[in-house]
Amino acid sequence: MGEKELQYKLRFESVVIEKRNMTIKVSGEFIDSSITADSLATPKVILHFKHMKEDRRIPVVILFDDIVKVDGRVMFKSEYTYSLDNIFWKTRKANMPFKMYVNLSYGNFYEEAVDIDYTPKEFIQDNFFYSLEIRDDCIKFNTNSEIIHKDHKKENFVLLFDRLLKIVAIVLAIPLIPIYIIMGILTFTGYIKMPAKIETEGKLERLISFVMSRMSAVCRESFSMVRLKRHKIKSVYKRFRKRPIKENKITFYSARRNELSGNFEFVYNKLKDDKNLDIQFLYNTNTFRFMTKQQIKEFAEACATSKVIVLDEYTPQIHLINLKKETKIIQLWHACGAFKTFGFSRLGKPMGSPQNTRMHRSYDYVTVSSKYCKKCHSEGFGIATDNVVPTGIARTDIFFDEEYKQNFRNEFYNKYPGFKDKKIILFAPTFRGDVKETAYYPMDLFDINDVCSELGDDYAVIIKHHPFITEKQEIPEKYADRVIDLSDNTEINDLLFVSDVIITDYSSLVFEASIVNVPMLFYAYDLEGYIKERDFYFDFKSNIPGKICHSFVTLMEAIKNEDYESEKIAPFRDMFFDKLDGNSSQRIADLIYKCLE
Repeated sequence: MGEKELQYKLRFESVVIEKRNMTIKVSGEFIDSSITADSLATPKVILHFKHMKEDRRIPVVILFDDIVKVDGRVMFKSEYTYSLDNIFWKTRKANMPFKMYVNLSYGNFYEEAVDIDYTPKEFIQDNFFYSLEIRDDCIKFNTNSEIIHKDHKKENFVLLFDRLLKIVAIVLAIPLIPIYIIMGILTFTGYIKMPAKIETEGKLERLISFVMSRMSAVCRESFSMVRLKRHKIKSVYKRFRKRPIKENKITFYSARRNELSGNFEFVYNKLKDDKNLDIQFLYNTNTFRFMTKQQIKEFAEACATSKVIVLDEYTPQIHLINLKKETKIIQLWHACGAFKTFGFSRLGKPMGSPQNTRMHRSYDYVTVSSKYCKKCHSEGFGIATDNVVPTGIARTDIFFDEEYKQNFRNEFYNKYPGFKDKKIILFAPTFRGDVKETAYYPMDLFDINDVCSELGDDYAVIIKHHPFITEKQEIPEKYADRVIDLSDNTEINDLLFVSDVIITDYSSLVFEASIVNVPMLFYAYDLEGYIKERDFYFDFKSNIPGKICHSFVTLMEAIKNEDYESEKIAPFRDMFFDKLDGNSSQRIADLIYKCLE
C-alpha cells in the first residue's frame, strides 16, 4: 500500500481563458514495466487551487476511452472547461487571486504539486476577468474583482428581464390549465398517451405532472413536482429564518435512517448527559421530493434555529437554503475510508456532480477515518482540505467493546441456533444503478440454490443488501434453516461479529471488516465496467484487502479452498485508520462542542 516511484510525463497542451472560463487540454503518460494492456488502474490528475483562506481539489476529466494501455506504459489525454467563478465556495464573493498546482496518481503512485513545466503549448487569455502568470511550480490567477462584480450585476439584470418575460408567458398560459386537466384525465382512459417519464406516478401526481409538462412546453419554463418542492422548502425556511439561533441547539438530521442508530447513536451517547444541550433528531428517508408539509416545517425550523446541524448522508435540501453564518454543518459521512469515487470526484462521469453546483459544498466539517482520506473527501465534497477532520468514524468504536460483541453473538445464536456450528458467510454487495430510485442487484448471479448446493451443510449465509435495494432475494424453503435475509434490520457492523468470511464487491463494509480482521472475497464480476463508470480513489486490483473473484465458479472455489489472501488486510487497515482506540465518538463530540463555542 505504500507510495511507489513512477516515471511520468505530463503536458499542458493548451490553456485558454475566455471570459470567466478556463479550457485546458492535458496529455500524459506513466512509464513502468509492471503496466500491461490489461491493467485496470486509471491515471488521475488533480488541479489543486489555493489561496490564503481556502483550497479546492478538482479532478481533470479523463474519460475511459481516452486512456491507452500497452506493455510498459499508459497514455491519456483530456479536455475540459472549468468555471473559474465556481472554484471556491465559502470565499467565492471575495474574488481573491489564487494559485493552481497539479497532483498526480496512478496505482500506488501519488504525488502532490508535481514538478512539471506549466507552460502550455497553446496559451490564450483575454486578460479581462482573469489573467494568468506562469510560474515554475504553479499557475497564478489574478482576478479583476471590480469587472467581475459589474458583470455579475449585468447578468442578474438579464436574468431578471428573462424572468419577467417568463412570468408574462405563465400568466397567458394559465387559462389553458383546464384544457390540460381534461387532457390529463383522458390519459387515464388511454386516448392520450402519458409521457414515459411520468408513467409510473400515482394517479394524482401523474395528472399534476402532465399539466406541468404542458405548461413547461408553452412557457419555456421548467415546471415539475421537484421544482415546486424546492420552492416550498426555500419559502418556508425564509419564514423561519427570522427566528434567533439557540446557542445550545444541535439537530441530527438523517436522510438515511428512521431511528437513532449508526454514527448518530454513538455521538449522541457522548452528549446526552449534558443537560445544557438542546438535542433534536429528525429523520426523513424519502427523497426531498416526497417531503410532507410537516417534514418541511420541521426541517426549516431546525435549520433556522440550530447552532450545529449533524448529517450522515447526502441531503440535497440543506443545500437549497442559505444558512446563517453562525450555523455549522458537520457531515458524519456514513462510509468509512475513501473507496468508490463520489460527488465532485465523478466530474464528467455519469451522475457526477457538475462543477458549478453547491451540493456538498455547504459543509463546515466532514469527519473521516484517516489523514489519507482528507484529500479524497476534500475533492469529493468540493470543500477545503482543512475542513476534513480525521477524527475516526464514530460507529467503529463498537469494535473495541468486547462485552457488546459477546452479547450480540449470544443474542444472534439464541435467535438462529442452526447457525452456531456453521461457517457463516456474510453476503453484502453494494447496489447497481445510479440513484436510490433505480438501484438493483442482479440476484441471479448469487443464486442461493447454487450457493448452498456448492458449499454443503457446513456453511450458512446471511444476506445483507444495500438499503437502496427493495427487491428481496429468493430463499428456497429447503435452505431456510441456513440462509437468512437481514437486509431490513440489524446494524451491518454487528454481523461482522458472527461472520467467518465476507462476500462483497465495492461496499465500504471492507473498512470495518479490516478492523476485526474478517477474511473477504470480492465478487467483482463487472469490475472493468464499474471502474469505467464509477472508479475508485485507489487501485482496486492492487490494494483491495482480499481475493478478487470475477465469476461465481472462482468465488465458490476460493471459499472451498479458504483462499482469501488475508495478508492484504493489515496494510489496508493501516492506510485507512489513523487511530483504532475506540474514542472516535468522543473526538466528534469535541468537534461539536468546538462549533458551539
